[in-house]
Amino acid sequence: MKRDLSVMLIGQEKEAFDNEEWIYELKMDGIRVLAYIEDHQVDLRNKRNLKLIQKFPEMKDLGKYVQKDCVLDGELYYYDHGCIDFSKIQRRALLHDPFKIQMESHQNPAVFTAFDILYYDSEYVMDRPLMERKKILEKCIKKENAHFSRSRYIHKEGCLLYEKTKEKELEGIVAKKMDRLYKSGKRTRNWIKIKYLKDDDFVVVGYKVKESGISLILAQYDQDELIYIGQVMTSLSRLPRHQVKKEAVFDISDVIWLKEELCARVKFMEKTASGSLRQPVLVDFVYDKRAQDCRL
Repeated sequence: MKRDLSVMLIGQEKEAFDNEEWIYELKMDGIRVLAYIEDHQVDLRNKRNLKLIQKFPEMKDLGKYVQKDCVLDGELYYYDHGCIDFSKIQRRALLHDPFKIQMESHQNPAVFTAFDILYYDSEYVMDRPLMERKKILEKCIKKENAHFSRSRYIHKEGCLLYEKTKEKELEGIVAKKMDRLYKSGKRTRNWIKIKYLKDDDFVVVGYKVKESGISLILAQYDQDELIYIGQVMTSLSRLPRHQVKKEAVFDISDVIWLKEELCARVKFMEKTASGSLRQPVLVDFVYDKRAQDCRL
């Protein structure tokens, strides 16, 4: 079993729609992971192929819940008081102290929900249509509990599921074309994000110091070019350790430019016609994503 697979990525965002050629699932706001399960041993990797099992030791038991060796594609997240807490899962991924990690794994165990399968019983299944992979995933999982589950979906009625997410103030849904294959490492328009609470990931290229805190300078890539998007306020204490550089990235005065690009998730009301953000709020910094993947 290879350990260098890459996840398939959502290729576009649209408004809710109904279509009999699509299925619809809830969108979980956490860390996208591949779970390699072989001989009951679990190797958890994020989108950058970094190992996570030492950070989430409660996931070592996943091998008990599957029928055969497999590679599962899914989301690792926290579900707390009816809400998914993105910031909490990000902070957990940054822990290094073994004692704190063990304490968190017992007191606040994470949840893993699998929504696709790439490998099952000595065979790669990425060249099978989505609905066939869904049947294999269902066969693969022999037991579920509060911290490990298989994603459910509905057929055709995307608007109905979207309205349910609005009622419960969830993140949104993902639409998937039923007959499409799994393209490892590719961004595909056959998976569509339909958000209720709008957010996106941005590159933090620098910041300005103000009386009320700091204003992060946000950008996204268009091909290989960084495009300035706007700014979002936060406190200096939330900014991770960083190195600064002298060269300006954009023509903005009084900015401390960062030597290494950070990624951050920002919620906002909408994007304006010029591409800037209305009423942006920093959710948290994102550590499982490359700056080059923060794209327009």
